[in-house]
Amino acid sequence: MAVLLAPVASTAARAGAAPKPVLHFESGTNGEIGLDAREVTLEQVLLAIAGKGGFEVVIEDGVDRPLVNLTVPMAPLEDVLREILRGRNYAFVRDADTASLSRVIVLAPSAARKPGAVYRQRRGISGSRGAVRR
Repeated sequence: MAVLLAPVASTAARAGAAPKPVLHFESGTNGEIGLDAREVTLEQVLLAIAGKGGFEVVIEDGVDRPLVNLTVPMAPLEDVLREILRGRNYAFVRDADTASLSRVIVLAPSAARKPGAVYRQRRGISGSRGAVRR
């Protein structure tokens, strides 16, 4: 059976089979992060970074979620987020007491905007997170 699978696998690779998704980021000592994202959605990238960065992600309905192929060397969190969100409408919200990033909102183009329809990443207990549709 293994002999039959090997030619099939190599044929799929030559035929342009979809590459495996990769999402890797590392944290620096001063809140910096580095990112390597290949064939993952914008949403997946933002939620993964939010899990480490301690902020909430809000994505309005109507926002497309394209596959991201991006490498960003170590940089401050907000610089990396700006690079990921380049060409999109977004807003950063800061905590009033600490001035730290508390929420990233990705806005739909005005033609696609539907009031009250958002995807929200909510903080959970003990740092766990769960996606909630509101």
